[in-house]
Formats: sequence, structure tokens, C-alpha cells
Amino acid sequence: MSTPEPLTGRCLCGAIELQMQPPTDFLGLCHCRSCRVSHGAPFVAWTSVPLERFAFLRGEERVRWYRSSPCIRWGFCDQCGSRLLYRADEAGHPESPQVDRMYVAAACLEGTLDRTVEAHVSYEERVAWYTCGDALPKYRGKGPDRLA
Repeated sequence: MSTPEPLTGRCLCGAIELQMQPPTDFLGLCHCRSCRVSHGAPFVAWTSVPLERFAFLRGEERVRWYRSSPCIRWGFCDQCGSRLLYRADEAGHPESPQVDRMYVAAACLEGTLDRTVEAHVSYEERVAWYTCGDALPKYRGKGPDRLA
């Protein structure tokens, strides 16, 4: 069995380049307020891999980290401001992101991902002016409580 091709991504200005080795853990659309506000979008597509299958190809020193809570850091480019990463560096966040994973904004990745979108998460926090017209499952928070 052959090893899947790595997924590569970059920030808008190209100062930061990253690579993930599939398989990814999931591909979900997050509607939480933190994702929406930080990206200026109605939802954000996220995927992740274990830390040992994530690497910076260039520009790691350009990544700036914003701590949104005692457990969570968001990584962005210090030059163009692209929001690229999400990381739990300590257990204890109520939605339990995995500490041994790097979460990557899927829209910064080039080419075809190894999976399609699987679900909407934190759907109860969605903006009032957007209603999903797809048949994907919709969950409260990032847990198993299905809304629709």
C-alpha cells in the first residue's frame, strides 16, 4: 500500500508554508463564534493530523500565536494575518480538542484533501442570516449531541 501524498498549504503572502501527511482526522465546518470572528466568515473548515505528521516547510518563525483561553492557541501569519492553525496545548478545554493534534484551516491547503466535509459543528452558534441547505449532520459544540 502506498503512502498518500502530503497536503501542503500556505498563508496568503506565502511567508508560511506547511505540510500535513494524510490521513487527516476529519473535515468539519465550524460555526462557533471564535472561528467566525477570527476568520470573518460564517464558518471555517478545519482538519487535523497528529503533531508528528505536521511540519512547517518555511516560515515557522513568522507564525504568531494568540491565546484565546488557558488551553487554546491560534496561529496566524505576522505578515499577512492569515489564520492558519489551532492548537490545544493543554487539556481542559470544554470541547476537548486533542493536545497531540495540529488543526489546520482547510482552505489554506492546496489540491484535493483525502476526505470530504463530514459535518457542521457548533451549529447552535451559527449566524442568524445563514441556513445550511445540505444534508450533512449538524452538532451542538464539537460533541455527539446531534441537532439535525
